[in-house]
Amino acid sequence: MVNGIKSIAIGVLLATLGCQEEPEPPKEPWIDKPIAQWPSFALTNQIEFKDNVYKDFANAFLIDTGQDTLGVSCKHLFMVFKNQLGLETIDLGPTFQDWKLYPKNSSNNTVTVKHLINTNPKENIGEFNTLKVRDWILFEIENLPPDLYPLKIRYTPIQINEIVYAAGWGAKQQDNSAPALTKLQCVDNLADYYYMKSFDTNQQPQGRSGSPVIDKNGYLVGIISGAEGKLAVIGSVHYLKKLFEDYNIDYRKANYK
Repeated sequence: MVNGIKSIAIGVLLATLGCQEEPEPPKEPWIDKPIAQWPSFALTNQIEFKDNVYKDFANAFLIDTGQDTLGVSCKHLFMVFKNQLGLETIDLGPTFQDWKLYPKNSSNNTVTVKHLINTNPKENIGEFNTLKVRDWILFEIENLPPDLYPLKIRYTPIQINEIVYAAGWGAKQQDNSAPALTKLQCVDNLADYYYMKSFDTNQQPQGRSGSPVIDKNGYLVGIISGAEGKLAVIGSVHYLKKLFEDYNIDYRKANYK
């Protein structure tokens, strides 16, 4: 009887320990500093085709997979290429020439894209209601300027009511000395994307697609995708993980969650 009680007690203890949440990763050292002292991680795009150049086009950023640094932007940029260039799939086509990433406040700090990792001539571009579930494009890059900062990734989902922050450049932003910071609160988690309540009072939020979304510790948790009604839509790291696995990108050896 005593042995039975001991077994039950041990079982309850183990179950309790198993239910405990994993500790949060350490804060990024810059997150509690004034925004002006944050590292430079919010970027924009310049994309050149034979007869078209898209400059200061949406947003982009760099990520640290734990093994490599990759470039990221939003896939729904291809909706513009579809309307203006006649592209039909997630493939830049024969007239593509060059893609660069850079901060709007430091255009000489340029990252050159080597190639689009998840190019797919069989994947239709579609419309936003289908793109929002897959709104990530990944780049292998040629170079990493020392002044640009790749974001570390948090692989656990955003919780309902959790506060997160988007950092990016608006298309009509008057002062480009720093990216705009937007406070968001999670309303719903749909696995590959989230609905968010925005606390932004800016009446001209256009052009912030592709901005990184970070948590209170400074880790990447999503990408700005768009809006539906009064709610912001952000792509989830859940889909980013799928891309890593589909394209054999090693991300498991990082020393953070």
